[in-house]
Amino acid sequence: MDFTCIFFGVLFTVAGFVFACGKGHIHLSAWKNMSQSEKDKIKIRPLCRNIGEVIALNGIIFLLKGFWSAFGDHWFVGAMIAWLVVAGFDVWYIGKSKRYQN
Repeated sequence: MDFTCIFFGVLFTVAGFVFACGKGHIHLSAWKNMSQSEKDKIKIRPLCRNIGEVIALNGIIFLLKGFWSAFGDHWFVGAMIAWLVVAGFDVWYIGKSKRYQN
């Protein structure tokens, strides 16, 4: 068992679920400093769900590394690289898609 990975896995998974439930964005300074007109342009619920799922996926990868010894360094690094590619594509999709805009 790798307690560091378990710690980060729980942290990221909880943070992902908090964002996915729509409760995390209100604590971000960028959201607090945004004008109401800018906030009105964003469909925050689906955006938070999207970001929360990506963060929770990262947490699940860390939990796999922490609890499952067969998910060694080689598989963990590959999974994190794949997660980075997926997260990068997701950021690109959020920027280009009209799905998150009012």
